Amino acid sequence: MKTFISTLLILCFSQIALADTTYVCTHGDRQRTIEVAYLGSGTAPCEVRYTKNGYTEVLWSAQAQEGYCDEKAGDFVEKQRGWGWECGESMAAMDNSAASSEVPEWQRLE
Repeated sequence: MKTFISTLLILCFSQIALADTTYVCTHGDRQRTIEVAYLGSGTAPCEVRYTKNGYTEVLWSAQAQEGYCDEKAGDFVEKQRGWGWECGESMAAMDNSAASSEVPEWQRLE
């Protein structure tokens, strides 16, 4: 029975996709965005996307190495800070992940 419950829990939680992580860096009136996009249910496959001047490019990607994109994005955020940029995790990304976990109004019990 314990094995069955453990297996069930693993299957359920392995289907939960991670929310993308977005950092916004500003310097004066200029803005840059560094986004970790998770393309599966874990931290790999993934991409690190960098947007500046309206143009987005993929700087790094990984197919199987867990945590690779998070590490690369964190290092790049620190590099931006070293160049004088102020960087923080996007509040919109955090608000969206919090909102997605809320129960829709039509499902709430009154």
